[in-house]
Amino acid sequence: MEDDVLARWRSRSMAEGWPGAGDWWTPEVESAIEAVCGSGDLAHACRALGAARAAAGVEIAQGLDDLAALFAVSWRGEPPFAALRAFAAGWADFASVGMEPACEDPLTGLATVAYLRTRLAQLYRGSSAGMCLVVAEPCGRAEELAERLTAALNLATALRRAFPGDETLALLAPTRVGAVTREDDLLADKVERLRTAEILYGRRPRVRVRTLPRAYGQALALIRTLSLDP
Repeated sequence: MEDDVLARWRSRSMAEGWPGAGDWWTPEVESAIEAVCGSGDLAHACRALGAARAAAGVEIAQGLDDLAALFAVSWRGEPPFAALRAFAAGWADFASVGMEPACEDPLTGLATVAYLRTRLAQLYRGSSAGMCLVVAEPCGRAEELAERLTAALNLATALRRAFPGDETLALLAPTRVGAVTREDDLLADKVERLRTAEILYGRRPRVRVRTLPRAYGQALALIRTLSLDP
């Protein structure tokens, strides 16, 4: 049965245009088939497959589509959330190798919370007067991993378009982004540009503007609160 699944999966992947470098088959393919067919650890196999697909240069959206194809040819329906999450985690694990640690999120390209704390420390050594944090997130929680990934990527794109200057742009939580910027005459237009961006299924993000606290410790407490998964 697993040999039949392998043949159907390979055929479907080739028909849809294998985007990776090198052969489609890897040992992780075999492990994923075994897990989907019921004789292996599904989360572990999907995480290993995600890393292998990232190593082959496959983008995460294409990799998730290919994982869904495995479930389809196995007549297992849609991949469960745990499988999608594990694949994305494995992909991100490999994609982040070689990047400067704790500085950039591998999926969105935004600064991490760790880097944001460092940037705030630099800011507070001078003066934080006139600075604020603009926070954006979807209205309502997306339960499916694919939807959450899409929302995060679209939020990152919208944030860059609204704040194209030297602002510090960060991923605060899986589907929450923020920009440290000045409270100047251009802020209202930038916030409105962000507020009217389409994030998921035509929906707009919820946007808040928070003036940075006077003390660095209070700013860290604010970041900790905002970094909780919405």
